[in-house]
Amino acid sequence: MKRSGFSLIEVLAAMALALLLVVGTAELLTLSLGAKRKGDITAALTHALTARLETLKSRPFEDSALSPGEHAEIVRREPGGCLIEEEWEVTDDGDRMKRVGLKIRYAGRAGPETAAVLFISRDLGFRP
Repeated sequence: MKRSGFSLIEVLAAMALALLLVVGTAELLTLSLGAKRKGDITAALTHALTARLETLKSRPFEDSALSPGEHAEIVRREPGGCLIEEEWEVTDDGDRMKRVGLKIRYAGRAGPETAAVLFISRDLGFRP
């Protein structure tokens, strides 16, 4: 007599295969969320760096933000609403030139750091 249906071994093998697929999908989802978070932090660091550089470039040569010494600020930047620590050091490179070294990092946690150097000139010396 022939019985219809699945044996216990076939059901267990199917459940093991399904469990393997579910665990693999969960791991993939976890890794993709971690990669998205890293991407958000990198985008926020890049955005903060360009925003601070543009702000410093638009300031007058004698502005207090461009005074020689070390300056720091913590700001919240999008995407991701990350707290970003911005530090810049201004040094005079002669009478008409300033060097600004800028470092941007994720505040409160170890991670990537982005750095740039900006030279600001009182005038470029072009004469008509």
